[in-house]
Amino acid sequence: MNFRNSIKSRIIIAFLAFSTLLTILFAVASLSIRQNLQTELIEQTIQQDLDSYMAKLAVNPKDVLGQPLSTNVQGVITTPDNFHTDLPLDYADLEDGTHILTEGAKTYIVAVNKKNKVEGQPVWGYIKYDISHMKQNDRILWIIFGGMFFIFLVLAYLLAIYVSKKALKPLSKLASKLENLSAHTHIEPLAPFFPEDEVGKVALALDNYAQSLTDYVTRDKEFNADVSHELRTPLTVITSTVELIKSNPNITEKQLKRINRIERAVKQSSELTETLLLLAREERKENQGLERTQPAIIVRKILESYQDTLKLKPVKTKVIEKDWLQVKAPESVVSVVLGNLIGNAIKYSTEGTIYIILDSHSIIVQDEGVGVNESELPKLFERHYRANKSSSKGSGIGLAIVKRLCDLYNWHIEIRRNKTAGLTAILTFNPD
Repeated sequence: MNFRNSIKSRIIIAFLAFSTLLTILFAVASLSIRQNLQTELIEQTIQQDLDSYMAKLAVNPKDVLGQPLSTNVQGVITTPDNFHTDLPLDYADLEDGTHILTEGAKTYIVAVNKKNKVEGQPVWGYIKYDISHMKQNDRILWIIFGGMFFIFLVLAYLLAIYVSKKALKPLSKLASKLENLSAHTHIEPLAPFFPEDEVGKVALALDNYAQSLTDYVTRDKEFNADVSHELRTPLTVITSTVELIKSNPNITEKQLKRINRIERAVKQSSELTETLLLLAREERKENQGLERTQPAIIVRKILESYQDTLKLKPVKTKVIEKDWLQVKAPESVVSVVLGNLIGNAIKYSTEGTIYIILDSHSIIVQDEGVGVNESELPKLFERHYRANKSSSKGSGIGLAIVKRLCDLYNWHIEIRRNKTAGLTAILTFNPD
């Protein structure tokens, strides 16, 4: 099974995706909140220190001068005239408040106060707080979060495997029992092995469906057996009667000819009954023995049965045996398949010649009849389908039976359009 298509893999992938997204959001949110709170706290602290110092300086400069601005920061008090000697010129353009500046490899938070005067002269105050160590701490935290993320992802994967196994265990058990059903003749109910949950409901539904199919197949087999038996009995009676009539020495040639037609029709009905029974059971009778059939003999019998029909229209038949052909299948099956193919060729031909070509592995039936459109060729083997050009009142199941028999015996049947007129049916047998 493809890993991406299994339910277990989908659960694991969904679990990992959700865990990854949650971990990333948590890490980003934590670092962002930490950084914002820390920066805001530092800015507030140094601004308060500077404002307090500048206010004291404006009231009593002699007492304040010489005292440190803050115990945690670096401070400078200057005037506009002496600014260039105390601080970089970039600081002169800073407004009152806090700013984040970078000098070389270091980053500072700078608080500015320009609103106070001493003895009528403006005095500017600056406090610088080095936050480079905070950036380094942030990188360390990112590494820690990365390691925790990896560990958490591994734990999430292991947890996802455990949860998926636990959750899918009933489904796996149900699938295993379904796989083993074909090995048993008696279908054991599935529902008693599962609790009354979602899987139990599926098992119960499968039990009901399996029971319906079993009942249907049983009724179908019984019906087929009954129909086969009931049809064989009158056919046997007709066959016995025909043989009895043929033994009469006073029968005329005309009557004998009609009796022979009845005999051929009875045989065809018997073969068709046996073949349909095989299709209904989907059984290959060849497995029951080593029965082999020579299609060339069957072809001649089929053509003989159509002699009266061929006399009514200018259609000729020609059999070409390129090689000797023998098929491992019952005569009844081969007769039904060839009877449909040859019968259709005769039915839909108004003139010309029908060629029946036999070689070592196939039979070709080629006619010069009305043919069909190219778009209709794939539909010819569909049940009850009849081509638009067809003027016959057939039921449209002959070729469908042929296709089912070919599938049952692993033969290949193909119908092609001829370049001039008519169709060519190619029946290919499996090599023995």
